[in-house]
Formats: sequence, structure tokens, C-alpha cells
Amino acid sequence: MLAFERCGIGTPTLLFVHGFGCAREDWWAQVDQFSGEHDCVAVDLPGFGQSHPLASEISMLAFADAIREVMDSEGIEQAVLVGHSMGCRPIVELSIAAPDRVVGLVLVDPGRASVNYEASKAQFEALIEEKGFPDHAHAMFANMFFNPKFDDLKDRLAERGASVHVDVAVPTYLAMLDWDANRCEAAFDAVSVPVMVLQSTTRDPGEDRRPLKPAEMAPYQKMIMERIETAETMSFPGVGHFTMIEAADAVSARIQKFIDERADG
Repeated sequence: MLAFERCGIGTPTLLFVHGFGCAREDWWAQVDQFSGEHDCVAVDLPGFGQSHPLASEISMLAFADAIREVMDSEGIEQAVLVGHSMGCRPIVELSIAAPDRVVGLVLVDPGRASVNYEASKAQFEALIEEKGFPDHAHAMFANMFFNPKFDDLKDRLAERGASVHVDVAVPTYLAMLDWDANRCEAAFDAVSVPVMVLQSTTRDPGEDRRPLKPAEMAPYQKMIMERIETAETMSFPGVGHFTMIEAADAVSARIQKFIDERADG
């Protein structure tokens, strides 16, 4: 089963899921904020943090099953699922497979890494062949922070990401590309639970990640809003990819509003 941290008391339970090359500690600001009034669970996805790799084939669906296993083993009947980046994909899948277990989804800076799996796979594998995964990871994390005051954090997160074993990192990234290219739209069409999107960055075609401009919405953010008419969203212009760290108070406040709206409903 996944490694996880659980603390706090109160409903609804908040279950936090990290992104690629990351771990559950990325959510400590939110766990600290919410654990006074809510049961909080932060997991390490398979092969990341302190969790063992999957024994079966890696996929976003398999990650969703692993998260659900934690809910089952811990007696969590329902939860608000909060995902960052890659972690948004398995919680979307879990909400489709078991909508009665999901109070709502909070998607923190979600994005799309591929629209053509074979082309993206070939490009990624060529990069790994040329640079090796650790160098690729360093380059990837260097493009996630834009404020110099987070340079030390950026370096630490890059080292952590680069330390993920290549036998986990590469198939996980390919599974993410596959989901993006072949499953993304159908998955969002199938979502029936409340959704909130907290967006801070975007990618222009052929360009690196960049922070949103004032009043701008990312294309992926727009796509979700178009497919889920009841979805809510908030943009964080000028903030890097780790929205929940750089804008911790604002993210927590918006999650609290989302929870309160579900309670009032």
C-alpha cells in the first residue's frame, strides 16, 4: 500500500496527491492549515517518496486504484481529492470509477504534456537517451519556478526529482503522456463530481512553461471549463507551477471556500 501521512479530525476528509517526481511533503502548508478542522491524508504515489513501485503495469488508472486502496484501508468513505500536476490525472480517474467516494476535485495547476502519444514518447525517449533522466529532471524543475526567492527550493525539488529511479520515472512519465493523448477529453467528459481548477502556469505551443498573465486562462484550464460546465476556477498570475507552495495561503483559502460551498449545498 502507499506510504501516507494522516492527521487532523473532521469532515470532509482532504486527500492530497503530489505530481511527477514529487512527494507528499509538497502539501505540508495545506495539511497544517486544514488539519485543525479536517481529517487530512497526503500520499506518496507508487515509486515516489516512501512508496514502493507498483508490481503491475504503471498507469494513471493503477495510481487511482492505489489511492482508493488507502481510502478503503483507512475507512475513508468520502474525501475531497486535491491533486497537483500529474496527480490530477489519477484523482480524475478515481472520481469516475467511484463518484460516491468523492466529494469534489481540486486540480492544482493541471496541464497537458501530449496530444500525440507516439510523437511525445519518441521525443521523451530521445531526451533521456541524450541526457539521462537526472539531467532531464533538473531541466524540467528549473522551468517550474520564476521567482528568484524560490531558487533554493527549486534546487531541492530538482534534486529530489532527479533521484527517482529511472525504472519508475520513465514509465510513469510515459503513462502520463498516454493519458494526456488518449484519455484526457473522455475522462473530463465523464466527471460528475464538483470540480475546481487552480491554475498558475501554461505552455504555449513549442515553448517552455510560463506563468499566466493577469486575466489570462490557460488552454487546458479553458478545456476543462468547457467540458465541465459547473466547474469553478481561479487563476494565479505570476506564480510558478507549485502553486500550493508559492501561493499557499491563497490556495488554502480557495480550497476552504470550495469545501464550504459543498457543505452549504
